[in-house]
Amino acid sequence: MPSAILEKWDANAAIVISLAGLANGSSRASAALTNTNNRPKVRVFLRIQSNASGPTAGAPYDVFWLWQSPTAPIRSDGWGGTDAAITILNSVPIGGISVTTSANTNFTGVFDIISPGPTWGIAVRNSSGQALNATEGNHIKESQYAYYESQ
Repeated sequence: MPSAILEKWDANAAIVISLAGLANGSSRASAALTNTNNRPKVRVFLRIQSNASGPTAGAPYDVFWLWQSPTAPIRSDGWGGTDAAITILNSVPIGGISVTTSANTNFTGVFDIISPGPTWGIAVRNSSGQALNATEGNHIKESQYAYYESQ
């Protein structure tokens, strides 16, 4: 008889989304991620770097969950499943990263998506008042699936 159900984690995986130089007021969608093992939860890790001008204090980098129906004709905000610009209208917000006026600073956030579905992604909307840092390597975008195991 199991004595406990433990949360376990798969290895981290990259999320493909180009954030370099993302303009203020613009949004970017990630490439589609496939939940091949039907995991019930995914954790998203983001590190977004401000540019040399510095953002507006208290302004956010907003993060959204993008989804696709099982037969693919319905997707969040017309998301095409690729790393591309997107207009956010109805996508589900999963959180935000509030910023300070610090230039070239790393701002981080961790977000959980419960039941991400078989195909999912994220979108980031920059409302910080400034474009993001122009070097893609200064931004980190990762995910990690969770599953449950009886012990």
